[in-house]
Amino acid sequence: MNILDNNFDFNSDETVNAEYVTNEGMCALWELCIEPMQDKLSQEDMAVISLIGMTLKIVAEKASAYEKLQQGELNDTKENDFYRN
Repeated sequence: MNILDNNFDFNSDETVNAEYVTNEGMCALWELCIEPMQDKLSQEDMAVISLIGMTLKIVAEKASAYEKLQQGELNDTKENDFYRN
């Protein structure tokens, strides 16, 4: 499912979590804003955009771990200890 797809269904049964939403948003930003301007962006601009993208992915991973914790999906003690950071 792609948010830019004309047939995008907001009521889809597909699992929507923090990582999915972040990925779809980043794809939309790339296709609508960044890709068309690539020739106008400097290497520094692209580096900043890449850093923002990596930061959003890290935040999404942490949010996804929190979602799993709230839903009781993290039962392994080692995993629980990891996500408590």
